[in-house]
Parts: sequence; C-alpha cells; structure tokens
Amino acid sequence: MCEPDATRTVVITNSEGLHARAASLVADMVRQYGSKVRLVKNQERVEGTEVLQILSLGVAQGEELLIEAIGHDAEAVLDALEQLFTENFAEGHQEKEEQEDSGQNGD
Repeated sequence: MCEPDATRTVVITNSEGLHARAASLVADMVRQYGSKVRLVKNQERVEGTEVLQILSLGVAQGEELLIEAIGHDAEAVLDALEQLFTENFAEGHQEKEEQEDSGQNGD
C-alpha cells in the first residue's frame, strides 16, 4: 500500500472491544466508499473490508487502532469510521432497543 492519503487514530471504548458484530459494521461501512482502507495495530495491517482479518487484530477496550485510507474519499470514510467507533458501534442503541422489545413482549 502506498502512503495513505489520510490516517486517523481511534481508541476502542466499547467494553467488548472490536468484536465480530463491530468488525462486520466496520467492513460494511468501508465497502460503501471507494477508498482503500487498512486497520493497523502494532504494525500489523489488515484490510478494512475483511471481517476475519479485522478480528485477527484482537483489539480490546482501551487499545488504539490506526486507520489508513487511500482514495478520493479517504477523509469521508475516516470520518464515518471515527463516528462508528466513537458511538461504540451503536451498542447502547441496540441494548436499548432490546430492552424495549423485551418489555413489550412481557406485557
């Protein structure tokens, strides 16, 4: 991979780290853009569209992850990914929906 057009460092704040559902969300988001994206942890680089490669990084809560992008929409994909990480992969939103659903089922 050539020098990235843009990079971003994110800290994993999700209590489960970068788990399977989160890795799938990352890969799905990257696929929506034209730029080539790689995730980097401890000098190990993986493709941003490959869920198993993302999981192989074993990123836990509190760890930093570097995101590199090359392409015409590099900044846009990094902005979207940064928001996804900041929002903990919508974990709180999903938990709230599950609680509301279980409350409705109990009535």
